Amino acid sequence: MSSIFLAREFGVRVTAVDPWISADENEARIADAGLSGIVDAVHADARAYVPPDGGVDGLVSVDAFHYFAQEPGALDVLTDPVKKGGQVAVVVPGLREDGWPTHLAGHWQESFWTFKSVEWWKQLFNGAPGLRVDRVTTVDWGLSEDWISWADACDQWADSVGRQPYELEAAMLRADSQRSLVFVMLNATRL
Repeated sequence: MSSIFLAREFGVRVTAVDPWISADENEARIADAGLSGIVDAVHADARAYVPPDGGVDGLVSVDAFHYFAQEPGALDVLTDPVKKGGQVAVVVPGLREDGWPTHLAGHWQESFWTFKSVEWWKQLFNGAPGLRVDRVTTVDWGLSEDWISWADACDQWADSVGRQPYELEAAMLRADSQRSLVFVMLNATRL
């Protein structure tokens, strides 16, 4: 979905690398959007994907990088294919401050340990050779309502296909009331 958005809004050619959704399923979605030949679907883990033609002009990661960012060398592996002068843009769920908020203790899920603060992300990216960090901030506007709507939509989808719903996430967002949970947005340039 983010790849289709980027191609439509910015007129760029996009390679959509996704480990969870098959290339066939993504290609059908891309064709429905009228973007075949502009957006290419690849079923792969971004850490193992080697782009053809000597690299990419930019990298956009939405709601994904936090799952493996803490692995040693993960940032280098992800950004190495970006050409000199290319842009790196990352948006991930995170926290206003380090440490899991006590008011959310009853909503803990295993994947939430990946939520880190703006400061944590700044340190990670500032420590990466070959990257200049241009901006690290939080996205607060409309976050709670949009994130809750997304979580509710995921629950409805999960119910419709017989999968486990994500009810804990929506409950956690409602309990937080925008006190601790944010999206962290990061922009960097490859040197």
